[in-house]
Order: sequence, then C-alpha cells, then structure tokens
Amino acid sequence: MHSGKDLIRQYFDSVAGRNDTPITDYFAADIQWHLPPAHPFGGPFTGIPAVLEMMGKGSHLFRFDTIAIELHALIAEQDDVVAHFRLTARTPDDRDYRNEYLFRFQCRDGKIIAVWEFLDTYLQHRMGLFEK
Repeated sequence: MHSGKDLIRQYFDSVAGRNDTPITDYFAADIQWHLPPAHPFGGPFTGIPAVLEMMGKGSHLFRFDTIAIELHALIAEQDDVVAHFRLTARTPDDRDYRNEYLFRFQCRDGKIIAVWEFLDTYLQHRMGLFEK
C-alpha cells in the first residue's frame, strides 16, 4: 500500500507529464475540491465530473504548453498531505504568470478524497485573468 505522500507525488508526476496515468485515476468518485473563498469559480466541487468541469473553466487562462510546476515541498501526516509549489506559465496575451500555491490533500484507500487549494487570488485579479 502506498502512503498519501506517495500518492500525491505520483499525482504531481501525472500533472507534470512525467507519467501517463490520468489524474482522474487518483480521485475518489466523490472527491471534494475547495477553492479559496474569493475565487470566481465558486465551489466546492463534488465528484470527478464537477472537478473536471472546474479545471476546464481555467483552461483559457494559460497557454498549456508553457505551464510548469516546481514542487517545493510535500509534507505529510498519515493521509493528510500538503504540497507547496510554484506554477509558472504564459497567458494567451503572452504575459508571465507566476504564483505560489498550497494544496492540502486528504487521502483514503489510495485515492484523493478532498483538496483545499490556496493561492494568491489577488495576483490573478490584478492580472485581469477573470475579466471577460
């Protein structure tokens, strides 16, 4: 059996394209994903389809081929895992994006059952990322 920390390390390997496992393979069917209260997408999002829909809402924010994640730390206590990372990318209008993220993952039975996402939403607002 893998630890929660191993699970989250594998999840980030999938996110970064270092393995071919779809990210949904890491999610429990009833996963709950929580965004910061000020985030315009709202939430929480419950279930894999809702989480994927939420992720899809942000697909226009960055040029996909420029997204890079630098994982600074994974800190675990049993099945609670905290990941601190930097996400960099280019926006569609060719501006640099760089933000620090902290995700808390709750794992059970080899699956992610909940995520709490924290980031600098004010930076995103100042960049006008959510303006239509």
